[in-house]
Amino acid sequence: MTHVLEGSLHRKCGGHYQAAVETVTLRVSGMAATVERGVLRCGACGDEHRTVEQREAAEQSAVAAVRAQHGLMTPRELKHLRERLALTHEQLGDLLYGVPRSVVEGWERGRYVQNPEADALLRSLDDRETLERRAAKAGVTLPIILPLEQATPIPVVAGADLPPATTGDAPRLEAPITAGGPSVPELRADA
Repeated sequence: MTHVLEGSLHRKCGGHYQAAVETVTLRVSGMAATVERGVLRCGACGDEHRTVEQREAAEQSAVAAVRAQHGLMTPRELKHLRERLALTHEQLGDLLYGVPRSVVEGWERGRYVQNPEADALLRSLDDRETLERRAAKAGVTLPIILPLEQATPIPVVAGADLPPATTGDAPRLEAPITAGGPSVPELRADA
């Protein structure tokens, strides 16, 4: 990527800035990763400048390297785990010995990286027995999650609290309420 300083004159020595690459070790959540970072260097005196973009790209590379090196869950995997367990950010943090809600949100957004110990604890929550044991210790009430075949739909009265249908309307979506939360909406053409 060409930067505005590339090729420009260094006023102190008369040399010109050129794009270069340096190898740096960056720390991410207490873990280190060695990555390459772009730098603009004067060809005559060696004066260096690093742009915000170069620093951010190196930080993103370091985060990816740390995740790969330690086999850590990605932000998407973390969010999927929490949603699959039907937990709030706060509840998940409580299960992890009181991790603040904002940190859990940061993990899911990729702002923060969990350490290997937190990652192992997160992965262990996939086991229902471990999840229930941690919830009991942390005082977290787990939602009741029934398999869809065990869910009992509550009958919906046609037209109740719904605007009147007109000819040519698309079928109405009606979502039966099940124990443990909403289920997949049913498509009703009889509306």
